[in-house]
Amino acid sequence: MIIGKIVGIAAAALLLAGAGWAQGPYPARQVELILPYAAGGGVDAMGRAFAREASKIAGAPFVLVNRDGAAGMLGFAALANAAPDGYTLVFSPASPLVITPYVVRSMPFKVERIEPVCQVFENVFSIAVRQESPIKSMEDLVARARANPGKLSYGHAGAGTAPHLSVGSIEKTLGIKFNQIPYRGDGPMLPQLLGGELDFGAPAISSIVGKNLRVLAVMSEKRHPGVPDAPTLAQLGYPPVEPGLNGVYAAAGTPRAVIDQVQAICQKVVESEDFRKTAQTLQQAPAYLPGAQFKARLERVSRNHAELIPAMNLEKN
Repeated sequence: MIIGKIVGIAAAALLLAGAGWAQGPYPARQVELILPYAAGGGVDAMGRAFAREASKIAGAPFVLVNRDGAAGMLGFAALANAAPDGYTLVFSPASPLVITPYVVRSMPFKVERIEPVCQVFENVFSIAVRQESPIKSMEDLVARARANPGKLSYGHAGAGTAPHLSVGSIEKTLGIKFNQIPYRGDGPMLPQLLGGELDFGAPAISSIVGKNLRVLAVMSEKRHPGVPDAPTLAQLGYPPVEPGLNGVYAAAGTPRAVIDQVQAICQKVVESEDFRKTAQTLQQAPAYLPGAQFKARLERVSRNHAELIPAMNLEKN
């Protein structure tokens, strides 16, 4: 009996100790921040800036690890299979959660296994023409499209990407049709746009600042500081579309206390002067949202894509 009581007391003590450790300060060790795309490029640079600031704020290293492949799905799959303790996170555009499920035949992870923690920045796309273009405004562009269905050509960063779907949403809402031409990113598309082979393009603002282009509209709720004179679609009276949404994600089942602490770190990073300077240099727009609002926004975008993508007849890979 005495031995049983001793064992029981020892077990209770271990449970209490374990509970105390689990609820201790976060992070107590290195955090792996997966970026599910290759090194280089704007999102990678933003992720590294985030990791630097998070390390300073948290007092523990946030180490960015590139795990590219399958259009971002491999990195999210690694998170879905990671321990839900907050020591493995993803920093990424939301595309693998709100676009990919509708354009691939099978997913290597379940979206429900991913918990959005915070939105960090918006990658804003545009409707842009070269300076010499006879198309002077969005009104002019839409009028020309109505008069010549399927004739106006435009370039975008690839089938099923955020800019492609954004222009598809405009077509669907306004009842117009463009001749869409996919490229492997903005890089190969911009020379064609600048050379006059395309009537217009849908590049990211971060890709075009300093180039000889006229931005007819930005595809976001707010004007972009990189092109402050360019109106939003909504300001012109057209239906608004969502920009590319980028944030931090944890594995589903991560304790609420840990999620709250990651969210607090995220907010401090986005508000920090150094992070905002990096974002300005990269022509990105910091836009913090806490987890609940970010998740609601992603769900709304996902529902919209569930309706839009089948109407665009995109072939599943």
